[in-house]
Amino acid sequence: MTKKFFGCAVLFLALTAAAASQGAGGKIVVADANSTHHLNLYVAFEKGLFKKRGLDVEIRQTSSGVAAVVGGEAQIVFNCPTAVITPIAKGQNITIIAQVKVPCTSVLVVPVNTPIKVPSDLKGLQLAGLSNTCCAVIAIRDTLKKDYNTEFVLSSLAPGAALAALESGAVKGAILEEPFVAEALLLKDAAGKPKYKTIFDGHSDANGDGKVEANLAGTNPPCRTINANKDFVRTRTQDAKDFVAAIDEADKIILKNPVAPDIVAIAHKYVPNVSEQAIINSNPKLGFRIKLDTAGLKGYAQALVNQGTIDRNPGDALFAPEFKGITW
Repeated sequence: MTKKFFGCAVLFLALTAAAASQGAGGKIVVADANSTHHLNLYVAFEKGLFKKRGLDVEIRQTSSGVAAVVGGEAQIVFNCPTAVITPIAKGQNITIIAQVKVPCTSVLVVPVNTPIKVPSDLKGLQLAGLSNTCCAVIAIRDTLKKDYNTEFVLSSLAPGAALAALESGAVKGAILEEPFVAEALLLKDAAGKPKYKTIFDGHSDANGDGKVEANLAGTNPPCRTINANKDFVRTRTQDAKDFVAAIDEADKIILKNPVAPDIVAIAHKYVPNVSEQAIINSNPKLGFRIKLDTAGLKGYAQALVNQGTIDRNPGDALFAPEFKGITW
């Protein structure tokens, strides 16, 4: 073997080893906004499930994750699907590769002494919610319009601010997601009694007639999705699949015992502004899975068409073809 050939061989082996140490195609940046709904991401990272597959994953905190993925600064974002459907419909460089969880856990939280007894009582009331394109807001609003000829007025507020508005009486109710629902239900009045309750969520009786009212958001509506830069999925398909496989393994760990001390500790590490008790109360409601609810997600797309946010429903074009047969 010549010295030149030997040198090239050594260089090739060194480069191969370096690539293997950080994933086949380099770092995978996940643009993340802290949420217990992304607990499977944190568990996969903290328990070494990405490294086990040779992936070098960086979780980078940002409030503009979808834009970062579209622009190529990040490869993956866990996000409410309605915020991803819009850029997909506009032909931007992002696609849906897997589900994060089902169902959506957002419900209507109201004071215990609320006069709201039936859905039509919501007509014209000021409610807090994340945005007009939030999955739960869309679903609840559509049901109220269709079945009760009723519409509320939305104050677009982040969960913490929405709860504060509810506390101050600025709104009559708030559409909150877990663990903020659990946090609200832990609040007590001066007499030590609960201040808030949930209604029209498929589990509660709003008017005291002994009957549980249907969930205004529907039956098991899909929640967040794992979304990726199209170029990343196309050029690093195996890395993308290995990433989702790690998430699938994390899902199984969480679902085995969602209130295990190590799982709660990981959730609290990434979402420290929420109490451990709220995390314990809400974790069992987070139905983590990678299988996409394609019908439900296409339904959200049609709702965005109906409200004029997008011009067309992309249908199956919402989903990465590389993941057909795997997550959809």
